[in-house]
Amino acid sequence: MPTNLSQPTQRASPTANAATPELTGEALARSRVKKLWQHGDLFHNFARYSHRPELKKVDRLARILEHGLIAPASSTDGSVRSDLNINVIGAPVPYDSLVFLHRFKDISGIYLFPRPGHFTVLIDPSVPYLTPQDMGKHWAMLSQDEVYVRDRIAPEHLCGLVVDDADVEEVMKKFLPRLHALGMPVYLMDRTVIWPSIE
Repeated sequence: MPTNLSQPTQRASPTANAATPELTGEALARSRVKKLWQHGDLFHNFARYSHRPELKKVDRLARILEHGLIAPASSTDGSVRSDLNINVIGAPVPYDSLVFLHRFKDISGIYLFPRPGHFTVLIDPSVPYLTPQDMGKHWAMLSQDEVYVRDRIAPEHLCGLVVDDADVEEVMKKFLPRLHALGMPVYLMDRTVIWPSIE
């Protein structure tokens, strides 16, 4: 049984992409533009709408940009639900109390492929996280590069959004004010920067 679950034991090294207090809006977004898919990058994949027909239709992109990433158990209205219907008994930490992230490494490419209606949000590398090793030998892993954050990740710790080419126009039309407020650059999966202009 792990003994170090009260606090995350791993922290990614802060980089220039972490939020800079004196920068806001487009200037902050421009300061965060980076080459994607480097070792150690933290990211979270999601479909804009659940694939489970029995779940209430919720615009996850809108909610994430407004409220950040929230673990199901921390959702006060029950609207945060996984597309995976998994029930794990006896885990040292309840699965539904964690936000699941990927930490980029060589195998991570299998989790990165563009699809309309699917998005990837990039996480500030200074956010502390737990690793599978922190969870003990009986922990059931869902992906080969996963790490975990307890409860929630605040929207100010989101530092980029990766979209499919088919979604660019709608995303920029509907969400640019919020992306501007958060200072979140927008990319395509092939690393093309959609916003802000970096010329």
